Amino acid sequence: MKFKNIYIVAGLIGLFFLLQSRAGGPATQQNLRVTGAPTEGTCANTGCHTGSAFNPTLSMSLFDNGNLTIKYDPGKTYTLKITNSPISGTPSVYGFQAVSLSASNVQAGSWGTSPAGMTQKTLGGRNYIEHSEPATNGVFELPWVAPAAGTGAVTFYAASLAGNGNDQSSGDGMTKNTLVIQENGTSSTGELAQDVASLEVMPNPVSDVMNLRITSRLAGPHKIHVFSANGAMLKTEPVNVQVGQTTTSVPVDELTPGLYLVQLCGEGHMAAVQMLKK
Repeated sequence: MKFKNIYIVAGLIGLFFLLQSRAGGPATQQNLRVTGAPTEGTCANTGCHTGSAFNPTLSMSLFDNGNLTIKYDPGKTYTLKITNSPISGTPSVYGFQAVSLSASNVQAGSWGTSPAGMTQKTLGGRNYIEHSEPATNGVFELPWVAPAAGTGAVTFYAASLAGNGNDQSSGDGMTKNTLVIQENGTSSTGELAQDVASLEVMPNPVSDVMNLRITSRLAGPHKIHVFSANGAMLKTEPVNVQVGQTTTSVPVDELTPGLYLVQLCGEGHMAAVQMLKK
């Protein structure tokens, strides 16, 4: 009986440390790279978490002193805002991991001082920022220092967890996306160019109806998100994107005059453009 109790205690201790390792960031606790970047998977396919609960979606926006931006100046500090938005249910905990890479898939820029509840770790020459403890909401604001001049387009890769908080690896939901930011002065157009998709507002500024031209190498159901200058999601419209060019219209008569960010969100990729409402 004494030996049986020892085994039970040892098992409980092992379970405690296993659950603790899952509560922290995957890079810090398990050396896992799960942003969905090239050569990487996500928690959903590395055994960290399983399930499709909550049907979460992920959006990212870059801010320059509180103002939305789609380009960066070399060496300047910005804020990357990651938002995990569950479509169904109410998660009790959230987590994330993010990395910023150049077109050649090497580290681009650096993360500033980690905010409370976050930490960083370098794996395979890439610097990851992630949660250090479960968060109670799905909004994460990360300081990012832009890379040196001549780096060109930078892609942010991020994956996020919406969890049920039961200290298990099942019954949770995972989501991922990308955001591409061009280096300031490298493009003469007002749109955000990307390998997979690009988005253009025609004309811009907009009155009551926003006409969009989407150029994509992937087809399928997507969503159009409209964000305010402070990053609040104001509306979402579905759109079925075709390979090549797709045009769609979104009513925006209820929006007040000002600058907005429009995002095209699909499976594993995103395009964005600024829209001026007059």
